[in-house]
Amino acid sequence: MNRRNFLQLLGSVGMTAVAVKPEWLYAADPTRHFVFVHAGGGWDPTSLCDPKGNAPRSDNRGPVNHYFPSDIGIVNGSDIRYAPFPDALLATSELRDDMPITSFADFFNELAPELLVVNGIDMQTNNHDTGTRVMWSGSDVQTQPAFGALVAQAQAPNSPLAFITNGGYDYSGSLIAPTRISGSGIFRELVYPERSNTNPDADVNNENTFFLHPEIFSQVDAARDRRLRLLIQNSRLPQRREAISRLLTVQNGDNNLDLLIANLPAQISSGLRGQAEVAVAAFKSQVASCANLAVGGFDTHGSTDRNQTNSLANLIDGVHHLRNQIRDAGMTDRVTVFIGSDFGRTPYYNDGNGKDHWSISSMMAFGAGITGNRVVGGTDNHYAALKIDRNTLKPAADQSSVDAIPLTCGHIHHAMRRLAGIENDAVTRTFALEGEFLPIFD
Repeated sequence: MNRRNFLQLLGSVGMTAVAVKPEWLYAADPTRHFVFVHAGGGWDPTSLCDPKGNAPRSDNRGPVNHYFPSDIGIVNGSDIRYAPFPDALLATSELRDDMPITSFADFFNELAPELLVVNGIDMQTNNHDTGTRVMWSGSDVQTQPAFGALVAQAQAPNSPLAFITNGGYDYSGSLIAPTRISGSGIFRELVYPERSNTNPDADVNNENTFFLHPEIFSQVDAARDRRLRLLIQNSRLPQRREAISRLLTVQNGDNNLDLLIANLPAQISSGLRGQAEVAVAAFKSQVASCANLAVGGFDTHGSTDRNQTNSLANLIDGVHHLRNQIRDAGMTDRVTVFIGSDFGRTPYYNDGNGKDHWSISSMMAFGAGITGNRVVGGTDNHYAALKIDRNTLKPAADQSSVDAIPLTCGHIHHAMRRLAGIENDAVTRTFALEGEFLPIFD
């Protein structure tokens, strides 16, 4: 059995007004796809989508940010606000030479009609591992699978690469086998396992690229097929017979990995851009249901303004490229993107001009099923989370009201499960979430 069919076998054995939406948005659909972009290390939303500025604090702990409140950008006709980066550093030497210069103003104004910003999320932790798990599973329970794993097992349990991942939280609880990607070359190796040279420029007809002569491979395949059929014939246990039969079916079956190779760009980009290109190609080829994209550099205990800006600019550049890839593939009505991190950063600077861990964070989402041009939740001027009104999803006017509740990842994942059409899936229901359903994405 070659490696591509082995992957398929692993998958098969389980390793605010409310807008009216089409019914397909609330049913598990194998042609729907989800992307989870993880900013590893704990990003600073006040340097991105929940800006504060340097207004004086009543507790004398220093400013939340070093830029002026008057420099905060606001999308026309929207509640979406954004920090003045990287423009604020363009005239300085604080930017790395290799940093993509993508103005946050351009990004937010262009994406706003599709974009939902969720601020003031109480992560209930400032631990990296726990925060990452809570963000992408909705729970701090160690055995809670990632949302992507739940979707993949419900929508495409037999797909060869149902849940591809570049990092972040990808624990699957043995529901499905995540495919961890170390580079785009892995797909060529999966498609051409019998070749020593799988580079796109290699002559695939050159016998020197084969480990063994093709005739020998053919004889090996025939011998393996005979062996499996004999095992089925001699097996007396029904479950064992079924497992061997499935192995034979997978071995003799085919998948769309060849199509995936055809859909990949001739030259894969580096970093987050390249991850986006591979994910969209996998979606277009219908070999993947969900994808984790990941970028690091956000644990900025020192020089936060410089380091967060560089990392956030890389993140925004990659997300913008992802959106363009989705659009060019004609899949804007089929792909939903979520962007989040372990937690946030403190609303004041430490002695190294950095910021430490803070349990309040944000999430952004756009794409299929997301009602854009909105902000859910919020924080005060000191970057403390505000309770939300469960009816409006805005910060409650009366923070002591019974209708005022802290916004948590449990609420978000209830809404994510409904959006994906898996909230009543038998497997999904075994993994409980705290909190209640709120129409966050409507």
